[in-house]
Amino acid sequence: MTAHLNLTDVTLAYGDTDIVHSVSLELKKGEVGCLLGPSGCGKSTLLRAIAGFEPVKAGEIKMLGHTLSTASQNIPTEKRNIGMVFQDIALFPHLSIAENIKFGIRSWSKADQKQRVTELLDLIGLPGTEERYPHSLSGGQQQRIALARAMAPKPDLLLLDEPFSGLDANLRETLVPEIREILKQEQMSAILVTHDQMEAFAMADKIAVMQQGVIQQWGTAFNIYHEPKTRFVADFVGLGEFLKATVKDEYSVESALGCLVGDEPLNYPPGTPVELLIRPDDIQHSESSPLTGRIVRKWFRGSHYLYHVQLEHGEILPCITACHHDHDEGEDLGISIELDHLVVLPLCDPETGVCDLQQAEVVQAQAINL
Repeated sequence: MTAHLNLTDVTLAYGDTDIVHSVSLELKKGEVGCLLGPSGCGKSTLLRAIAGFEPVKAGEIKMLGHTLSTASQNIPTEKRNIGMVFQDIALFPHLSIAENIKFGIRSWSKADQKQRVTELLDLIGLPGTEERYPHSLSGGQQQRIALARAMAPKPDLLLLDEPFSGLDANLRETLVPEIREILKQEQMSAILVTHDQMEAFAMADKIAVMQQGVIQQWGTAFNIYHEPKTRFVADFVGLGEFLKATVKDEYSVESALGCLVGDEPLNYPPGTPVELLIRPDDIQHSESSPLTGRIVRKWFRGSHYLYHVQLEHGEILPCITACHHDHDEGEDLGISIELDHLVVLPLCDPETGVCDLQQAEVVQAQAINL
C-alpha cells in the first residue's frame, strides 16, 4: 500500500525559535494516525502545518504524491482538500443540521447535496435530524454533526484537533470508537491530536508520541505501550515504574526481583546497568508466593485494586489485584512476576537525563578522535 501522507524532516518555527524538529512520518490510505503528547509539545502546530495554516521552515509535506509544503512553497489551505474538526465544534447556530452539513458542498447540485446529507446522517446515527438546530442536540450529537460537515466534501484527509476534550469521560469512551468506525466505513484517512492516551488507543492505527517538538516513537498502540523506545514514552504511555537492573546475558537481567528472562535479545552487553520497566499487570497478587511486598499506597479502580508495594530494599512497584482482594496499607502482599517481554532502557541520571551508555559513547568518541 502506497503512502497517502508523507512528512519528511519537517521543522516548524515561531520567529527564530524552532517548535517542531525534523519530524518524519507516513500515513497510508484509510489509516487513522494520532499525534499524542503533553501540552506545548508541538502536536497542534504540526497539525496546522499539514492543514496549511503554518509555514514550513525546512522539510516537506506531501499528500497523494503532491507537494503541499516546503520552505519555499505553501499550497493554500482551501486547495488542499483537507477537512478539519476543531475542539469547539463551531457549528453555525442559525443554520439547521442539513444546512450545516451542506456548508462545504454548496457548489454541488441540490440533489447531490440532499443525498450526501442523508447518507452522512445515516452513517453517524442521526437520521431524520435535517431540520433541527444545533442547540437541540447533545454534545455528542453535535460532535457527530461537526464530523459529518467536515466529511461532506469527501476530503483526502481529515484533521481532528482535540475534538473530544470538551466532552465528559463517559461520552468520550463511547463516542471515540464510534467515530473511528465512521471513518473506517468512509475509508477516510485522518490524524487526531490529543493528550489523552486512552483516546489515542481507541482511535488510532498509528500513534506518534511527541515531546518538545520531536517524535519519540511512531507505531501502533501495542508497540508504544509494550515496546517503548525512550524513557519519556514509557512514562507517558501507561502506568509503570522503573527498577534498576543489570544485564546478565543476551536474554536476562538481575534485579531486586531476581533473575528475569525475556523472550527477545536485549541488545546490551553483559554487566550493563539498565532500568527495567514494570507495568502494573506485570506484578500479580499471589498468596502462595514467597516473594512479598509491603503495601504503601492503594487505589480502588472498580474492577480491580492498584497497589504500590515496597520490596525489601525499598524498591516500589505497581501491582494489580482483583477487586475482592481488599488489603490495607502496611500489609504484606504476596506477589508473582508475570513478565515475558523485558523492556530495558539505559540507566539515566534523573536530574540530568544523561545515560550511562551515552557517557560511554562520548568517552569512546573522544578516544577515537584522539
